[in-house]
Amino acid sequence: MEQLQCHVKQYAWGKYGEESEVARLFADGHDGFQIDNKKPYAELWMGTHPDGPAQLKKCSTRLSTYLAKHPSPLTNNNSAKNIHLPFIMKVMSIRTTLSLQVHPTKEQARELHENDPVNYPDRNHKPELAYALTRFELLCGFRPAREILKNLQTFPSFRLLFGGDTKTKPLEDCIMKMKNSDTVNQDSPEYNYSRQYLESCFRFMMTLTNVHELVSQLLKELDNGLRGAVEEVTVGVIRKMSIDFPNDIGIFSPLFLNHMILEPGQCCYYAAGELHAYLSGECVECVGCSNNTIRAAMTPKYIDRDALCKTLNYKMTEQSDYLVPEMKLTECVDMYAPDCKDFQLHRIRVGVDQSEEEMMMPTLDCASILVVTSGKGSIEEATTKNQLIGQYEVKRGDIFYIPPNHNIRFLSCSEPLEGYRTFSYEMGPDHDTRVVTPISTTVSTLNDKMLKLDADMEEAPTAVIPN
Repeated sequence: MEQLQCHVKQYAWGKYGEESEVARLFADGHDGFQIDNKKPYAELWMGTHPDGPAQLKKCSTRLSTYLAKHPSPLTNNNSAKNIHLPFIMKVMSIRTTLSLQVHPTKEQARELHENDPVNYPDRNHKPELAYALTRFELLCGFRPAREILKNLQTFPSFRLLFGGDTKTKPLEDCIMKMKNSDTVNQDSPEYNYSRQYLESCFRFMMTLTNVHELVSQLLKELDNGLRGAVEEVTVGVIRKMSIDFPNDIGIFSPLFLNHMILEPGQCCYYAAGELHAYLSGECVECVGCSNNTIRAAMTPKYIDRDALCKTLNYKMTEQSDYLVPEMKLTECVDMYAPDCKDFQLHRIRVGVDQSEEEMMMPTLDCASILVVTSGKGSIEEATTKNQLIGQYEVKRGDIFYIPPNHNIRFLSCSEPLEGYRTFSYEMGPDHDTRVVTPISTTVSTLNDKMLKLDADMEEAPTAVIPN
């Protein structure tokens, strides 16, 4: 095991100072760090990605360099200077809405990178999992067809946004032909046609450059009590968006996207092609080792409309399809295993009176990263033949890299301990050709108000130029 020093991202949408779990957790695990209550702390990155590479605490060597020098059976390119994990684990603290966005498949990412390496800095995909630490809200995936239909028939402004009768009538007629919209057969011709008509409506929406009047009309419709398939809590989201992102097409997104509310302990997953936006709350996030993002709205950053429309899958589905069930592995370990090879997540909860057998963690024949989010205890590391490697005191804020085939067991806990361990049996991507250089557009070119609202901006934007 190697204790890690990791990176915090101060994106403008993060919670400020002591209000941010990211700031508090980072301060507890990184000596000498002082929280500034005037600054946002949005994400704690734990992984090897070049935009936020973890380092070994004892010597400041990058974890990716350490992995290249200490290859495992899965690191078959032993001549590389850096070996990357296939995932990034994050803790996120969200104050205001992130940009409406989608991530490409690996094939799409390669093509985008070849054509535009500045805006698409690598060739990898970016599936995502979010485990709620607090009440956590997000928009994710197109609503079920029946709900989109109801909102089109309820909100005239939404109908106009989607192209009026010319564009929406074919979509409505197709949905109406579905025999049972509560149990839609996604292989049926009607469903596939409805996806094509939805794409046509969405593409029309993305051509609009001024939606001021439509936004005003939508807000009046809500004031007059129109609801359609929109719940009252979602009305509040729309109103907040209209303040944070005035006259932005993203204000309409809750009418056609699922508004999901996760309670602590719930988990969701979405792969490439799913339109989404995080709204509020704090979570543990697992993502593919990539920083590729195609934005749609609610951001001053680059919006690639053509790539966006090509990448979306236009699936209309229930919220429940995105939920990841909890699987109990041991008395102390629960697993969240989406249909994704890039990452799996273990939630670890160890009490002060657990038995020796219960405190044994599952032995993995792949690399993993562990973050302790609460409690104190001692941990033992051994080989698979139970030869002792070391014993360590662990506490909230500590982050560790755990090599493959190491036995990990908690010896005792003076306080109930909780942690999260992300792992994968896949090879990580090659980021060695990735060169990060400053670009001319800086944060200072944006006004103060935009900085506060920006869902993606860092302190210093970067471009990526291939060798």
